[in-house]
Amino acid sequence: MKYKLSSLEIPADDPFKFDALDRKPSVEAVAQLIEELQGPFVLAIDSPWGSGKTTFVQLLKAVLQSKGYSCLYFDAWKTDFSTDPLVAFLGEISTLLPNEIKKDVHFQKAKKIATVLAKQGLSAAVKVEIAACLSDSLSDAVDEYLQERCLIEQFHASLGKVIEKLNEGGKKSQIIIFVDEIDRCRPVYAVELLERIKHLFDIKNVLFIISLDKQQLHTSLGAVYGQGINCDEYLRRFIDLEYMLPMPETEAFTNSLFSRFEFNKLFANRTHSQLHSEKDNLVQSFTALSEIFSLSLRAREQCFTIIRVAIMTTPEKHYFFPNALIFPHLLTILTVLRVASPAVYRRYALESGTAKEVVEYLKTRKGGAKMLESHFGAVTEAYLIAAKSHWNNKSDELYEYEAMAIESSRAEAERKRAKKIIKILNDISLRGSNRSLSCLVNKLELAAQFSR
Repeated sequence: MKYKLSSLEIPADDPFKFDALDRKPSVEAVAQLIEELQGPFVLAIDSPWGSGKTTFVQLLKAVLQSKGYSCLYFDAWKTDFSTDPLVAFLGEISTLLPNEIKKDVHFQKAKKIATVLAKQGLSAAVKVEIAACLSDSLSDAVDEYLQERCLIEQFHASLGKVIEKLNEGGKKSQIIIFVDEIDRCRPVYAVELLERIKHLFDIKNVLFIISLDKQQLHTSLGAVYGQGINCDEYLRRFIDLEYMLPMPETEAFTNSLFSRFEFNKLFANRTHSQLHSEKDNLVQSFTALSEIFSLSLRAREQCFTIIRVAIMTTPEKHYFFPNALIFPHLLTILTVLRVASPAVYRRYALESGTAKEVVEYLKTRKGGAKMLESHFGAVTEAYLIAAKSHWNNKSDELYEYEAMAIESSRAEAERKRAKKIIKILNDISLRGSNRSLSCLVNKLELAAQFSR
C-alpha cells in the first residue's frame, strides 16, 4: 500500500482522466479566458498555500498545450538560488524552442543582453559588454540609465521576434509562462521576480500565469519594503487580473485520498459484521473534521500519510476484530487533532484530558456543534470516551450519559442521543477498543516523525 503520493498523472490526451475533484469546469473557464487575451498580460491564480494550485496550473497547462500554445512551467522556488530570475527564465524558455530558433540571431542577442542586465553594478568590464550590445549610434557619453533602458528595449525587440517565429513550427504565436511557488521564495527574490516579469517581459504575445498565496506575498513585500507598504496597490502594478481558485468539494477529496492511498485494499479484508461501517465512518469523520479545522489540501494529504504509516507499522493481525489495536475511526480523530490542534491532542492523548474537553473544544469550531449532533458525531464522541476508559471500570462520562438517558427532566433529543452513545460504547467495549489509545498514540508519534 502507498504511504506517500506522487504528483497527479496528467495524460496529454486526456488531462482530467485522474482528476477526482471536478476541476475541469474551472480549468476550462480559465483556458477560455486566456484564448481571448493578447499579451502582454499577467493573470494571478490566488489560493492559500497547500490548496492545490500546482495541480490546477498543470491541468491548465496541459489543456492549453492541446490547443497549440507554447507553455513553460517555471518553478520559482527551485531557482531561488539564482542571483537573478532573468537568466533562469531565458534558460527555461530555450527548452521550448526548436534548435534552429535557438541558434537564431535574435535569441542569441536576447541571451547576451539578459546576461548583462543580470549582473550587479556597472563595472568597467560590464560597460564594455554593454557597449558591444548597443548600436553604434549611441554615444559613449550617454549615462548608464539610458544605456540600460536601451538594452531593455533591445531585449524586448529580440525576444518578441523569437516568439513570432513559434508559429512557423505550427504553434500559436503566443507563449504562456506559468510561474509557480513564488510565495515559497526568499522575499527579495520573490519581489525581484515580479519586477523582472513586469519590466523585461512586457512583450507582445507573452502571457504570465502566476500561482500565488497573496497573503504570503504580502509578508514578502513587507519584509522588503517595510510593513507600511500598501501591498494590494503595489501588486496592481504587476497583475492585470486575479482568479481566486475554488476549493474542491471536501468529501470528494477525502474519497480521492482514500483511493490514491489504496485504503480500499485494507478495508476489503474488514468483513466482520461489526466493521461494515468503518470505511464510511472514516470518510465522514475525516471530511467533517477537515472542514471544521479548515485544513488545506496538503494538510489533509499529510493526515492520510500519518494514518497510512501508523497502519503500516502495525502487524496485520492487529488491524481488526477481535485483536484490534488500530481502529480507523479513532485513528482518524487523533490524527486530525494532532495536525490541526496539537495542544488539544496533547492534553487528551498524552496527559489527563477527557473526551468531554475535546467535545467542548469542537463545539467552539465553526460547524463543530452540528457535526456532533449527527450520527457520526455521536460515534466520534463514543470512541473518545471508550479510548480513555479502563477494562473493568466505567468512565465518569459513561455514568453521566446513563443518568441522562433516564432523566425525565431532560429533553427527548438529549435522552435519545445519550442512549445512542451508550449503545455505541457497549458495541465498542465488546471489541476491546479501550486498550488501543496508548498503542495509537505511540503509532501516531512515530508516524508523525516520517511526515515532517
